[in-house]
Amino acid sequence: MLEIMGTAQNAIASYNVALEAASSNIANMNVLGYKSLDVSFQSILERILSQGSAATATMGGTNPIQFGQGMSVSSTSIDFSQGSFSQGSGLDLAVNGQGLFIISTDGGSTYRYTRVGNFSVDSAGNLTSNNMQVFGLDGSNSVVPITNLPSNDKSSYKWLEDGSLQYTTDGGTTYIDTGYKIAMTYFINSSALAAIDGTSFAETVASGTPATAIAPGNAAGSVKPGYLEASNVNYLSETIYASEIQRAMSSNLSVVQMASDMISSFISKIG
Repeated sequence: MLEIMGTAQNAIASYNVALEAASSNIANMNVLGYKSLDVSFQSILERILSQGSAATATMGGTNPIQFGQGMSVSSTSIDFSQGSFSQGSGLDLAVNGQGLFIISTDGGSTYRYTRVGNFSVDSAGNLTSNNMQVFGLDGSNSVVPITNLPSNDKSSYKWLEDGSLQYTTDGGTTYIDTGYKIAMTYFINSSALAAIDGTSFAETVASGTPATAIAPGNAAGSVKPGYLEASNVNYLSETIYASEIQRAMSSNLSVVQMASDMISSFISKIG
């Protein structure tokens, strides 16, 4: 009975992780650039009591006698599938493909990566994404912070499809190049990136190092000027999945209760 209870309790703990992921996905379904979390399971501790035997000329064989010992979470990963696009301002930019924008909270000593392109310009003239500094390419294709921008009015800017950032001083009649292109990169195994806050990510051993920063239109994908990428969470799929997980948890709770009742009954009989 204790083994039965242990198996069910392990399953409940694993399903709880999946339910937490589904809950997080649903909570972030309207967050720009959010990428949903996926949870995978595996069977654990298979117990083989007998290897079985092969058939002979006069006697049939026997199958192995084996029991599953439960399940656990095998992995969690980030789903980097494409989100839908919506119209934004001239300073907004959406990624179409596997690319990521390069951002930093410490001036470039360490980098993070994001799909969130609802950019702003702070009082110091820095291009920011969720208050983190955005990096671009200068005229020599070096990765540099996009800074010293002339205005914090988002309507004064527009992106070109090659990633160039331009601004206007006359309401849009004439645009002047800022000297920057947006820098983009990608990872061989982006699903293994570490989610810092749901929309920004850090590299891990499993993700590998980022590809050399490049302008849009290459392996990192293209950009859609003036658009934003929505979360890739599918509400209907997440709610169905969460319901299935809840049923699985409830079933395992019933097994725990059944085993507990049997133990109590046994103790009462021998007491």
